[in-house]
Amino acid sequence: MRAGISVVLIFGLFVSAAQGAGQAEAKGKVETVTLYRGQALVTRVVSFEAAAGAVQLTVTNLPESVLPESLHASAGSGVEVRTVRYQARAQSEAPQAEVRKLDGQIHEVERTMRKNANEQQLVNKQESYLDGLRDFVAPTVKVEMTKGVLDADTLDELTSMIFDRRQGAAQRRLELDEEARDLREKLTLLNRQRSELTRTHAKTAREALVFLDKADAGKAKIRLHYLVSNATWEPRYNLRANAEMTKVSVEYAAVARQMTGEDWNDVKLTLSTAGAQMAAEGPRLALLRVTLGKSKTAYKNPQLEQQMKAQRKQLDVLNRTMQQTVERRAQIGLNWDINAAANRWQDNELIVDPKDIYVVKQPTAGTPVRLSANYELESAVSFASRRESQTIEIARLELPAEFYYQAVPLLTQYVFRYARLTNKGKLSLLEGRSNAYFDGDFVGTGTVPMMAQGQQVTVGFGMEPKLRAWREFVSKKDTDSRIGSRRTKLSYRLVLHNYSDKPFDLRLLDRTPVATDELEVEVSDTTEPLSEDPEYRRTRRRHGILRWDITVPGKAAARAPKILEYTYTLTYDKDLHIGGRQLTPNAANQPAADKVKREFFEGLRKGAF
Repeated sequence: MRAGISVVLIFGLFVSAAQGAGQAEAKGKVETVTLYRGQALVTRVVSFEAAAGAVQLTVTNLPESVLPESLHASAGSGVEVRTVRYQARAQSEAPQAEVRKLDGQIHEVERTMRKNANEQQLVNKQESYLDGLRDFVAPTVKVEMTKGVLDADTLDELTSMIFDRRQGAAQRRLELDEEARDLREKLTLLNRQRSELTRTHAKTAREALVFLDKADAGKAKIRLHYLVSNATWEPRYNLRANAEMTKVSVEYAAVARQMTGEDWNDVKLTLSTAGAQMAAEGPRLALLRVTLGKSKTAYKNPQLEQQMKAQRKQLDVLNRTMQQTVERRAQIGLNWDINAAANRWQDNELIVDPKDIYVVKQPTAGTPVRLSANYELESAVSFASRRESQTIEIARLELPAEFYYQAVPLLTQYVFRYARLTNKGKLSLLEGRSNAYFDGDFVGTGTVPMMAQGQQVTVGFGMEPKLRAWREFVSKKDTDSRIGSRRTKLSYRLVLHNYSDKPFDLRLLDRTPVATDELEVEVSDTTEPLSEDPEYRRTRRRHGILRWDITVPGKAAARAPKILEYTYTLTYDKDLHIGGRQLTPNAANQPAADKVKREFFEGLRKGAF
């Protein structure tokens, strides 16, 4: 009870002190911004003047996307920050300039729509009047015709007038209908643009109340920090290879977008791949309780590996979310969600059949940790709050490159250029989309894999138009041996055309089935030796990928192409048959097909292909 009374007394004293504090108001200027993926940490420098003692400083014009729980302030000597509180007040007009401009356009369109509706009513009245005039003239003409006093000239003028007026009214109605349709479309567009700029149409002033203690009277300043949503960025590259194929110029940029409701003018901008770290504590480990029963609960689940990988991914997502969550109650809830996900993970360990324990071991690595980096831009930038993206240059690098040509005739007849880049710069490069240029010409888009300092990656530079490649299936022969095995021999021919005068050195790729305990694979009768490249021998060769490093002479086309022939032999039990179809899923082999697909995409992401 005494503790509760103390809290009440302290709160009462705080309120009384705040009510008696000096008042100051300032907007401040955005000084620095750290732009994350989806959020940004903004720092404002707020200068103000007040007497010594307690001061309530109101920082005005906070953006609509501010996260109130993230507000905090710091100050230098002579000023002590007591607390920071957020408040929102209604006001007569929207605080954002671009929103106010759209509101004016919306009001003008609505006024024009009202004018259009009034004119349509007037046309309706004109048509009703002409209908009444027609109904009056027709009986009058009949009466005059029976009496023999019909004035034909007057009737002709009256009829012409009615038709002319009706035609004019119909034309005006058509014009008004078209105008009304255009106005409705314009109003819809303006409202959509406004909704993109702000989550609410309410005209609200957002402010931070900073309670301070000042040692001396006069000028002072503080820094107000807060998180905003609706801001993000992603890496983008321009890769430019010279005609001599000796180096690659890398233009490393960020495509950024912010719709926070606040313009950042002449700010020091930092681009970050990490998330805003708002939780000072890690998750706490809850108790694990299990129940015992008389029946055996061990089970064999064919989808267990996929389920555990999904659970590990969920754990990683929950952890990142907790670290980026500001509000304390939400952090506590996420703490429990993390423990619940871990419980489901550990349940699998407890009840899995011992024979299947290898499945449980496989997904323990979780989601690969992505490279976290901060890029501080040297020059100040201005970044308006708007729908359009803005490109910001991070760096320009000249990287040494090893170029080569690669042909995969099983997949395509075209031959492509590649460059092996070595990151000898001082920056780590993130994974991102790229535009590739060769000798000044645009050759296509691609992806630059994540590249730490000193690391090598491979990027593409488009098709080489002077080279073509084909694959021909030559023969197949099955034989059974006396010792219970079967041998299947398959022969192929790879044909390369060079339509230029100069020779080309290239990598030629094909494949065999992957060898297993039940299947032996042997390559023979190849007219060119397989590559001796150590990395290839260590990685892809043992998985059935065949690579030849060959030279295609000039004018090797039409009647004199470069031809490579080879054979491979499959040896397996004669009671077995080749099934294949791992890439074509069906009810029987869906798990195997999914595994092949996962391995392919994982290798593609790592640049293994």
